[in-house]
Amino acid sequence: MERSGGTHLRSVNLNLLPVLEAVLSSRSVTASATKLHMSQSAVSDALARLRAQFGDELLIRSGRQMLLTPLAEQILPAVQEIIGRIDVLVTARRFSPADLDREFVIATADPVVMAFGSGLFHRMQTQAPRSSVRFVDLEVRDYQRLRSLELDLVILPRGYLRRERLIEQPLYRERFVCIARAGHPAIDGKLSRALYSRLPHVAYRSDQRSTVSMDARLLKLEQRDVILVPNFSLLPLIVEQTDAIALVQRRVAERLAATAAIELHEPPEPIPPLDVCMYWSVGHDPDPAHRWLRETMRALADAL
Repeated sequence: MERSGGTHLRSVNLNLLPVLEAVLSSRSVTASATKLHMSQSAVSDALARLRAQFGDELLIRSGRQMLLTPLAEQILPAVQEIIGRIDVLVTARRFSPADLDREFVIATADPVVMAFGSGLFHRMQTQAPRSSVRFVDLEVRDYQRLRSLELDLVILPRGYLRRERLIEQPLYRERFVCIARAGHPAIDGKLSRALYSRLPHVAYRSDQRSTVSMDARLLKLEQRDVILVPNFSLLPLIVEQTDAIALVQRRVAERLAATAAIELHEPPEPIPPLDVCMYWSVGHDPDPAHRWLRETMRALADAL
């Protein structure tokens, strides 16, 4: 479709903005119809009018996928922000978490779930009893999932996620320790660099496509990773029954040391603490329900 001479505010049917936001965010006419409580044919008709108004296809098929055109990619953040601010005008005075019926989706690793899970459960029960939180594993496409509003929050250390069109807020600071089974025969006092490299390791790997463990990236010491796992909480369960060592968050190690036969040791080299942050899309920023979730996470972090 050829582009027209230009699109002006007076030529745009503002009633179609919710359809525009839904279609571009979900990349699906069917999903948009469900979200907007409209028929698929009505959404298809609205999309045809939007294409005519913008002089652009907006959404195109590529194999089994629906892709955004460059123009659609460009305008999506602004459309999400506009819809979010309109929602604020409509709901700001009457918003109450007790009336909220919503599932929030947070992508993060299991140490964050361990840190926030019980506190978040009590907050949800007392303040938003009709809502829930679903934690999902981190994925390499989390940046796109945040921008499309598929995820409410991503929580991970600073520097691991692109920040374009995202908002970042620090939550807490994480420090690391080495763990070994209680009474490990090779460890007597300090864990030296030579001993650290000589002992077998079990390690966490955040990106399942990579063969490099988090330990190797943080310490930059030679090590032999015998087993790589997708969750930190699995490490003490393996370490307590083997001669392997592992690098974990101090908070995780101290909590699991109460039930696992492990001992904590300082790493052979200092590891700078990591700032754990939460990230969200600018499209979610003005949403009062989303703001309540962020404020809840911030309050729980302050209590850690």
